[in-house]
Formats: sequence, structure tokens, C-alpha cells
Amino acid sequence: MNLEVLHVGPLGTNCYIVWDENRSCAVVDCGGQAEKVAEFIEEKGLTPHYMLLTHGHGDHIGGVEGFLKQYPQVKVCIGQGDMEMLHDRVKNMSDAVGAESTNFQPDVILKDGDIIHCGDMEFHAMATPGHTPGGISYLKGNMLFCGDTLFQGSMGRTDLYGGDEAAMMQSLKRLAQLEGCPIVLPGHGNTSNLDDERRCNPFMKHAMKVEL
Repeated sequence: MNLEVLHVGPLGTNCYIVWDENRSCAVVDCGGQAEKVAEFIEEKGLTPHYMLLTHGHGDHIGGVEGFLKQYPQVKVCIGQGDMEMLHDRVKNMSDAVGAESTNFQPDVILKDGDIIHCGDMEFHAMATPGHTPGGISYLKGNMLFCGDTLFQGSMGRTDLYGGDEAAMMQSLKRLAQLEGCPIVLPGHGNTSNLDDERRCNPFMKHAMKVEL
């Protein structure tokens, strides 16, 4: 598994770099410190093709503009529902968290079921609203990049702009119903796995009882 996590930006957001055997790579949530992410990419000799954003909050998108200055060929992907908050620093919490500029335009507006092909890798986009209206989780093999939807033993906040607790319960239930035991790679905090979250996470346990 070719995966690296870097902690970036004002809130130490988990920024994931994933690459295949040919060194094609995708970056998930460059929340800040684009130079730190680029330094790792250069050290490994990787070629970035996609920036996969789980949602539009400033602590997850704050490094995108700087990253694109070094890698203008990279295509930025985000869920449709978060488009309207991208350039509003109040709605996307950039001012509140001290995030960098978010002046960029996405290239790919994702909907549920879309597949991003990056080298030999496939990232399956799953709509997981609740934390934000356009939240997206990405499933690649046994790796689940879930942003601020699911955390180890917890879930993302629903009291911020665009948050929706009912939608969050539906999203958590949907993740719980995934086959197997994917590795849970959240936007903040520790890595987990879906079996542990099904068994021990009180929010996911509650969501599993919700009627779809």
C-alpha cells in the first residue's frame, strides 16, 4: 500500500498522498502547507494527477491554490453540494480557522457513483453529506477516505454551515453497510477500521438503526 499521511494547516488536517507502482499519485485534502506536500512528492519522484477533496471547509482546501501553482496540471475534484461555499470564507470556515486562500476552480464536480481513474488506481466517490451538503468519501480498494464524516469513535460536526444531522446519520449508515473491513482514513485524528467503528462507535451504532 503506497500511502503517506501528512498533517497540514492550522488544524493539523490529515492530507493523504496515494500512488501506484508507476508513481502516479492523487492527493486527498491538501488543507494547507502546499510546500510540505510538494516536498514529499518531489522526494518520492511522484507525478500528481488529482486533488480529491472530501468537502469544502478551509482546513481541507487551504493548500489547494498553492499546490496548483506548482502542479497546474492537477485536476481538482469536489462534490457538487459544496461548490457554493468554496469562495465564501465565512461559509467554508476559512476565516474562523485561519486557512490560506481558497481562490481556485474545481475541474471535476463529483456526484455519487463517479469513479476517478488515476494511473492504475480507482477512487469510487460516495456522497456522504451531513458535515457539509456536498461531502464525498472516496473508496479505493480497502481504503476509505472519509473526510470529516467518520472519525475513530466519533463523527463530524453538524452544527456548522450546511450541516445536517439526519443526513449524517444516513451517511454513517451507508458507510457501515460497505462490504468487508476497509481501513478508515479520516480528515483528522487516528486511522481506524470499519469493523471497529461498527462495533464501538456510538454514532455509527445509532446510525445503523436509522431507517433509510
